[in-house]
Amino acid sequence: MTETAQPRLPMAALISASLLSIGVGYASTAPYDAIIAIDALKIGHGDFALILTLASIVGVVASVALGWLSDRIGDRRLLMLVTALLGAVGMGLMYWLRSPMAFVIAYCVILPFGNSAFSQTFAYARVYYDQTQPKDAEFRITVLRSIYAASWVMVPPLAGWIAAVHQVFDVYLLAAVAYLVCGAISLVMLADPATRVVSAPPKPSTDGKGGIALPMLVGICGVLLINVAIKVSGTATPLAMVSHFGGNIGDVGIAAGIGAFLEIPLMLAWGFLGRRFRKHTLIAAGALIYALYQVMLTQATGVTEVFWLQIPRAVAIAVLMSVPISYMQEAIRGRVGLSTSLLDVTIVASGMLSAGIFGLVAAPGRYLELFWVAAGLATCGALVLVLANNVLQRQPAAQH
Repeated sequence: MTETAQPRLPMAALISASLLSIGVGYASTAPYDAIIAIDALKIGHGDFALILTLASIVGVVASVALGWLSDRIGDRRLLMLVTALLGAVGMGLMYWLRSPMAFVIAYCVILPFGNSAFSQTFAYARVYYDQTQPKDAEFRITVLRSIYAASWVMVPPLAGWIAAVHQVFDVYLLAAVAYLVCGAISLVMLADPATRVVSAPPKPSTDGKGGIALPMLVGICGVLLINVAIKVSGTATPLAMVSHFGGNIGDVGIAAGIGAFLEIPLMLAWGFLGRRFRKHTLIAAGALIYALYQVMLTQATGVTEVFWLQIPRAVAIAVLMSVPISYMQEAIRGRVGLSTSLLDVTIVASGMLSAGIFGLVAAPGRYLELFWVAAGLATCGALVLVLANNVLQRQPAAQH
């Protein structure tokens, strides 16, 4: 965006709508991935774990490459458009072909790039607000994250109803349309030259502080452990809902919708707390709450109890899905795109690690064991964050 020209478009509304569409695309299918793969396509637990691992490896490459490119490309809006269209292609492929091979191609080749629409849009938003409203940039990112979460209120129950009443593969059509809407918004933005945001090209560091400092690197490892916990639980919960808690596919969507409905105001509350507390403290607190939720989940006896447990889950997820974005965007000085891609890297790397855990532990009747694993991982992640930011960060100062 230039200093002389102001966008003629309602930018806040367009960015919000774009993220809402991406959320619809993801929330339509994510709660049902394991059910579709294992129950509908008859993919074995081990093969499903292998697919998740391959998808994660490709996802790491895609995230880093696109993050690096976004800091150097002349127009970030192009990457937003391309990634949204790839998301539509991947979801559309699953809707039309409905086969194990289509699942492999979509999740291991196409969607790792399409899923980067999330981080590309957030990177654009951060640069845009840094240039237009720098004092409120971080809080606005939190607000945008809560808008993204709104899709998880509306969509999972709808997708669950579609899957239960019609066919489970129909959720991919809903996702494909959502990504097309996101692509259309990017095209509208491209038509207005004033919506272009240009970052200063990254300069070589002369003070040795241009890379990732050790405390931040260790802190990112803590975030990674927490994301692994979320992935492990997210994969196991729909399966446990159907096989252990006596629920059905519709109940999976209802549970996701309850949690997301609560997350929206909670994200805003965590955003206000972020003005008084350091980011790593909030993330660690959320991780410990999430660990407690996992322990309580192992003691649940039915669907109703799982529904009630969405309250502590929402408290934890509200911070774990919002604050790490700002935390990561500060990782590499002057490189918002590459820094934001680190969030994608931790997410996809967590997918690879969680796939290995799922392959080793998961089996019919053993899904509750995965909740104990998730609780341990979340607790370790919180401890690593505290170590990184309260111990390692003080060492250089003590040496001087």
